[in-house]
Amino acid sequence: MPQELTEEELAQREFFVGLQKGEILKRIFRPDFDEAAREMCLQCTGEMCNSLFLPYGNLDTDVDIDTFMQNLMDAFPGSRKLERKGDVIHYDFYPEVKGECMCPMIALGHLEPTPLWCTCGNYFNKAMFEKVVKHPVQVELLESPLTRGSDLCRRLIHLKPPTITTGGE
Repeated sequence: MPQELTEEELAQREFFVGLQKGEILKRIFRPDFDEAAREMCLQCTGEMCNSLFLPYGNLDTDVDIDTFMQNLMDAFPGSRKLERKGDVIHYDFYPEVKGECMCPMIALGHLEPTPLWCTCGNYFNKAMFEKVVKHPVQVELLESPLTRGSDLCRRLIHLKPPTITTGGE
Protein backbone atom coordinates (compact mmCIF):
# COMPACT_ATOMS: atom_id res chain seq x y z
CA MET A 1 0.00 0.00 0.00
CA PRO A 2 1.20 3.57 -0.59
CA GLN A 3 3.00 5.11 2.35
CA GLU A 4 3.20 8.59 3.78
CA LEU A 5 5.91 10.72 2.22
CA THR A 6 8.73 12.15 4.33
CA GLU A 7 9.01 15.90 4.75
CA GLU A 8 11.80 15.98 2.18
CA GLU A 9 9.75 13.96 -0.32
CA LEU A 10 6.76 16.24 0.25
CA ALA A 11 8.94 19.30 -0.35
CA GLN A 12 10.29 17.73 -3.56
CA ARG A 13 6.77 16.94 -4.70
CA GLU A 14 5.57 20.49 -4.02
CA PHE A 15 8.54 21.93 -5.91
CA PHE A 16 7.89 19.59 -8.83
CA VAL A 17 4.18 20.40 -8.86
CA GLY A 18 5.04 24.10 -8.82
CA LEU A 19 7.24 23.65 -11.89
CA GLN A 20 4.55 21.77 -13.72
CA LYS A 21 1.82 24.26 -12.86
CA GLY A 22 3.97 27.10 -14.15
CA GLU A 23 4.58 28.17 -17.70
CA ILE A 24 7.73 26.08 -18.06
CA LEU A 25 6.03 22.85 -18.99
CA LYS A 26 3.15 24.48 -20.80
CA ARG A 27 5.69 26.15 -23.10
CA ILE A 28 7.23 22.89 -24.29
CA PHE A 29 4.06 21.93 -26.18
CA ARG A 30 3.95 25.04 -28.32
CA PRO A 31 4.64 24.27 -32.00
CA ASP A 32 7.76 26.45 -32.14
CA PHE A 33 9.48 24.61 -29.28
CA ASP A 34 12.53 22.56 -30.28
CA GLU A 35 11.63 18.86 -30.44
CA ALA A 36 14.94 17.63 -28.99
CA ALA A 37 14.60 20.05 -26.09
CA ARG A 38 10.99 18.89 -25.56
CA GLU A 39 12.19 15.28 -25.42
CA MET A 40 14.82 16.17 -22.79
CA CYS A 41 12.23 18.06 -20.73
CA LEU A 42 9.83 15.11 -20.84
CA GLN A 43 12.65 12.74 -19.90
CA CYS A 44 13.53 14.86 -16.86
CA THR A 45 9.87 15.15 -15.90
CA GLY A 46 9.30 11.39 -16.14
CA GLU A 47 12.44 10.61 -14.13
CA MET A 48 11.57 13.16 -11.44
CA CYS A 49 8.01 11.91 -11.15
CA ASN A 50 9.27 8.34 -10.81
CA SER A 51 11.71 9.37 -8.08
CA LEU A 52 8.69 10.53 -6.06
CA PHE A 53 6.49 7.57 -6.99
CA LEU A 54 8.83 4.82 -5.79
CA PRO A 55 8.93 5.98 -2.14
CA TYR A 56 5.20 6.77 -2.23
CA GLY A 57 4.47 3.21 -3.34
CA ASN A 58 7.03 1.87 -0.85
CA LEU A 59 8.67 0.05 -3.75
CA ASP A 60 12.12 -1.45 -3.33
CA THR A 61 14.13 -1.59 -6.54
CA ASP A 62 16.84 -3.81 -5.03
CA VAL A 63 14.87 -6.98 -5.82
CA ASP A 64 14.62 -9.22 -8.87
CA ILE A 65 12.33 -8.10 -11.69
CA ASP A 66 9.58 -10.64 -10.99
CA THR A 67 9.40 -9.65 -7.31
CA PHE A 68 9.30 -5.98 -8.27
CA MET A 69 6.45 -6.56 -10.72
CA GLN A 70 4.43 -8.37 -8.06
CA ASN A 71 5.19 -5.68 -5.48
CA LEU A 72 4.04 -2.98 -7.92
CA MET A 73 0.75 -4.78 -8.54
CA ASP A 74 0.28 -5.40 -4.80
CA ALA A 75 0.99 -1.76 -3.92
CA PHE A 76 -1.82 -0.57 -6.20
CA PRO A 77 -4.35 -3.43 -6.35
CA GLY A 78 -6.46 -3.56 -9.49
CA SER A 79 -4.78 -0.64 -11.24
CA ARG A 80 -1.85 -2.46 -12.81
CA LYS A 81 -1.36 -5.77 -14.56
CA LEU A 82 2.17 -6.84 -15.42
CA GLU A 83 3.05 -10.04 -17.19
CA ARG A 84 6.54 -11.04 -18.21
CA LYS A 85 7.04 -12.99 -21.43
CA GLY A 86 10.74 -13.67 -21.73
CA ASP A 87 12.54 -10.35 -21.93
CA VAL A 88 9.36 -8.31 -22.47
CA ILE A 89 7.00 -7.08 -19.77
CA HIS A 90 3.42 -6.45 -20.87
CA TYR A 91 2.24 -3.60 -18.65
CA ASP A 92 -1.39 -2.49 -18.49
CA PHE A 93 -2.36 0.47 -16.32
CA TYR A 94 -6.08 0.91 -15.63
CA PRO A 95 -7.00 4.51 -14.79
CA GLU A 96 -9.45 5.17 -11.97
CA VAL A 97 -11.72 6.83 -14.51
CA LYS A 98 -11.93 4.62 -17.58
CA GLY A 99 -10.49 6.33 -20.64
CA GLU A 100 -8.96 9.31 -18.81
CA CYS A 101 -5.29 10.11 -18.37
CA MET A 102 -4.18 9.57 -14.79
CA CYS A 103 -1.01 11.63 -14.91
CA PRO A 104 -1.54 13.64 -11.71
CA MET A 105 -0.82 16.94 -13.44
CA ILE A 106 -3.45 16.25 -16.09
CA ALA A 107 -5.98 14.55 -13.80
CA LEU A 108 -5.80 17.49 -11.37
CA GLY A 109 -6.28 19.96 -14.21
CA HIS A 110 -2.87 21.65 -14.00
CA LEU A 111 -1.93 20.80 -17.59
CA GLU A 112 -3.83 20.25 -20.81
CA PRO A 113 -4.00 16.64 -21.98
CA THR A 114 -1.85 15.98 -25.02
CA PRO A 115 -0.46 12.70 -26.43
CA LEU A 116 3.02 14.15 -25.95
CA TRP A 117 2.65 13.58 -22.19
CA CYS A 118 2.76 9.86 -22.93
CA THR A 119 6.47 10.38 -23.70
CA CYS A 120 6.86 11.51 -20.08
CA GLY A 121 5.11 8.30 -19.02
CA ASN A 122 7.52 6.27 -21.11
CA TYR A 123 10.48 7.89 -19.34
CA PHE A 124 8.73 7.38 -15.97
CA ASN A 125 8.57 3.64 -16.66
CA LYS A 126 12.04 3.52 -18.21
CA ALA A 127 13.54 5.06 -15.06
CA MET A 128 11.61 2.68 -12.81
CA PHE A 129 12.54 -0.54 -14.59
CA GLU A 130 16.17 0.52 -15.14
CA LYS A 131 16.51 0.97 -11.38
CA VAL A 132 15.45 -2.64 -10.94
CA VAL A 133 17.40 -4.38 -13.72
CA LYS A 134 20.42 -2.03 -13.48
CA HIS A 135 20.79 -1.59 -17.25
CA PRO A 136 19.00 0.30 -20.03
CA VAL A 137 15.53 -0.82 -21.09
CA GLN A 138 13.26 0.31 -23.90
CA VAL A 139 9.65 1.33 -23.34
CA GLU A 140 7.09 1.10 -26.11
CA LEU A 141 3.67 2.72 -25.78
CA LEU A 142 0.99 0.67 -27.52
CA GLU A 143 -2.10 2.66 -26.53
CA SER A 144 -3.42 5.21 -24.06
CA PRO A 145 -6.44 7.45 -23.52
CA LEU A 146 -4.47 10.35 -25.03
CA THR A 147 -3.08 8.56 -28.10
CA ARG A 148 -5.91 6.25 -29.15
CA GLY A 149 -8.78 7.11 -26.85
CA SER A 150 -8.47 3.70 -25.17
CA ASP A 151 -9.62 2.83 -21.66
CA LEU A 152 -6.12 2.04 -20.41
CA CYS A 153 -2.42 2.68 -20.90
CA ARG A 154 -0.62 -0.30 -22.42
CA ARG A 155 3.14 -0.48 -22.71
CA LEU A 156 5.82 -3.03 -23.44
CA ILE A 157 8.99 -2.88 -21.38
CA HIS A 158 11.85 -4.45 -23.36
CA LEU A 159 14.37 -5.67 -20.80
CA LYS A 160 16.87 -6.32 -23.58
CA PRO A 161 17.08 -4.51 -26.90
CA PRO A 162 14.81 -6.18 -29.46
CA THR A 163 16.62 -8.39 -31.96
CA ILE A 164 16.79 -6.89 -35.43
CA THR A 165 15.20 -9.35 -37.82
CA THR A 166 15.30 -7.28 -41.02
CA GLY A 167 19.02 -7.60 -41.68
CA GLY A 168 19.78 -4.12 -40.37
CA GLU A 169 22.78 -3.26 -38.29
